[in-house]
Amino acid sequence: MFSIGLFPDGQSGVHELWRRIWGEWFPSSDYEFANGPEFEMTYDRGSHLYEIEVWIPVIKKPSA
Repeated sequence: MFSIGLFPDGQSGVHELWRRIWGEWFPSSDYEFANGPEFEMTYDRGSHLYEIEVWIPVIKKPSA
């Protein structure tokens, strides 16, 4: 699960988060995408603040 924290706009930063997951996290981690559903969850935290989470299925990369 990845989160972009609180933002005053429910979509702020979600595209940047996806870019960072695929461009930075996956290439540098010991995990790879596990073919399955991806979820974006947006939570209304009140006072016009929203939190977005991205859930991606992953599996440990096979040892070389």
